[in-house]
Amino acid sequence: MAHKRVEGAALVTGAGSGIGHAVCVALSVSGVNTLYTTDINASGLEATETAILNLKLPSPPTIKSIPGDIASPEFITELFSQISFLDYAINCAGVLGENKPTAEVSLGEFDRLNSINYRGLWMCVKEELKLMLKNDLRPYPSFTLSEQEARIRGQRGSIVNIASQLGIVGKTQASIYTASKAAVLSMTRSDAIDYSKPPHHIRINSVCPGIIATPMTSDENGEVSERLKNAINIAPMERMGLPSEIADTAVFLCSGESSFITGHGLVADGGYVIN
Repeated sequence: MAHKRVEGAALVTGAGSGIGHAVCVALSVSGVNTLYTTDINASGLEATETAILNLKLPSPPTIKSIPGDIASPEFITELFSQISFLDYAINCAGVLGENKPTAEVSLGEFDRLNSINYRGLWMCVKEELKLMLKNDLRPYPSFTLSEQEARIRGQRGSIVNIASQLGIVGKTQASIYTASKAAVLSMTRSDAIDYSKPPHHIRINSVCPGIIATPMTSDENGEVSERLKNAINIAPMERMGLPSEIADTAVFLCSGESSFITGHGLVADGGYVIN
């Protein structure tokens, strides 16, 4: 049986497909006992729950699926009214937006993308922090040389925001998307300064995925568009990443194995940003 890297309760937004779906599976395999999932796509949440149950884990998590739109403050209130305690949060919900240069983007398009990618994520983080601040400090549960070391490596909670490689580098016809992901990275850094220190002990990090093989990155016939093929070939590994690879990265940042990492944007992009 795999070592339990995470124990307790976790929330995953955008859990109905792609990276969010994979994160839910990875958390379940890694030991969470309570899993809250949310997505605007209710059928996607059902598919995620079914996938976890089909794993036939010895101790599967209790899953609470709460469909809704994280861009809605009313839904955020409803969502967090159903969560009494929280140890981990992985904020995966996001949209790509249209390929347009700034002068051709409408205010409606700008507001829609930012209402999810930045404002919606911020509303979630705000409530996640409130819940985690109520937690007791949990010592690092794996091997240490002393009880003191386990306490030093302890945490009240861990938050992982899914940003993007495009929060670090620019891309043609994607200004509002890249800006929204840069905002997530900047918020992550500032929140980490405020909440990682004693007495809070809440670590906040981001993952910056490259191009990941999800329904969002494939055409209707399942083929990768020429536009994405060019971007894929920029990365030294010359392939798309797998949702499971991003999920494993997120679980690592939740776990005590990353106990000295905070405010970081961990890039998992096959080398795209170094080229």
